[in-house]
Amino acid sequence: MTTNNSKKLIWLTVTLFWGCVVFGLTLPGIVMIVHDASRRHGGFPEAWLDFRLHLFAGGYNFFLISVLNALPFVLLAIFILFHLGTATAKEPVIVSRRLSGVAGALVIAVGLSAWAHIGTILHPDAQGALVYFFLPIYLMGLIPLGYAVGRLAGHFLFKRPASPI
Repeated sequence: MTTNNSKKLIWLTVTLFWGCVVFGLTLPGIVMIVHDASRRHGGFPEAWLDFRLHLFAGGYNFFLISVLNALPFVLLAIFILFHLGTATAKEPVIVSRRLSGVAGALVIAVGLSAWAHIGTILHPDAQGALVYFFLPIYLMGLIPLGYAVGRLAGHFLFKRPASPI
C-alpha cells in the first residue's frame, strides 16, 4: 500500500475505534433523551435534565445501562484496532475484505442495539429491563456472525487481480 492509503487506513481505524466506544456508551442515553423530549413535548433541555437526574438514581441507573451496552462495542473496537491496524502491510484486496467484514459487524451491532433500546423505551414492560442484561450476550454472539457475512460479501466483491502468465 502507498503511504497515503496507509495514513487513510490508520485514520479510519482510529476513528472506528473511538466511534465504537463512544457510540456504545451514548446510544442508550440518546434514545432515552429523544424519547423523553418527544413524549413530553417539553424539549431537549428538560429531557437532558431528567436524564442527568436519573443517571445514577436507584431504580433507573442509566449509567449501568450505558456500560452494559458499551461492553460489546468496546470489544468490537479492540478487534477493529488490531484487525485493521495490522492490515497496512497487506495488499489492497485483503484490506478491502477486512473492511467489509468490519462493516458487517458494525451493521449488526448498531442495528441490534438500536432496535433493542428503541423497542424497550417504546414498549415498557415489567420485564423490559431484562433486555439490558441479555443484549450484551446477544451482541457478542451476533457480532462475529455479522463479521463473517461481511467478510464473505467482501470475498465476492473484491477479487484478486489475475496474475499474468
